[in-house]
Order: sequence, then C-alpha cells, then structure tokens
Amino acid sequence: MMSFKGVRTMEEVRNIKIIIKSVENRKGEHIAYYKSELMQATFSVYINDNIFGALALYRFTEMIRVSFGKNYKTDRVDFVFSDDLMRFENKAVLDVVAEVKAFCA
Repeated sequence: MMSFKGVRTMEEVRNIKIIIKSVENRKGEHIAYYKSELMQATFSVYINDNIFGALALYRFTEMIRVSFGKNYKTDRVDFVFSDDLMRFENKAVLDVVAEVKAFCA
C-alpha cells in the first residue's frame, strides 16, 4: 500500500519484499527478485517449479534476509506475486513461499 504522495508506509518497510513473476511463455519457470534501494541494485534468482527451484528460492531468501534484514523492522519476508494467476504445483516450492521452516531442515 503506497501513500498518496508515493511515500512508503510503515507497513511496507516493516518486512523484506521479494517479488516473484512468471517467465513469459515458459511454464513452471519464475524469477524471484529483491530490489535494494540502498545499494541501487536488484538481486534475482531464476527458479523452476520443482524441488531444485524450492531449494534455490529458500537459499536466495535466506541470503537476502541475512544480508538486508537489519534494514527492516523485522527479518520476515513477504512474497509478492506479480501475476494473480501464478500457481506453483510443487509442494516444496509452496512450503518455501508459505515459510515452512522444516523444508530444508
């Protein structure tokens, strides 16, 4: 939720935001990315909807949390899906997105 003047609200800066979008014309392939305003850079990972994609997304999320979490009020990650119709079929990927901690335990 953006305020009317384009200034981010406290709720927006509370959690880390990783955006996931589908790769056009590539079923089951996605890009997850994080924009760092401080570093003026975008970090991303290309994943498939399978166990290896789940592992890559989990490791990417942990890297972002460890590297940038101190800049936020919490170290929680919010996943934002750029496409409302996006669906993951692999349970491991769904667990990562739902933040099931036992995934890589």
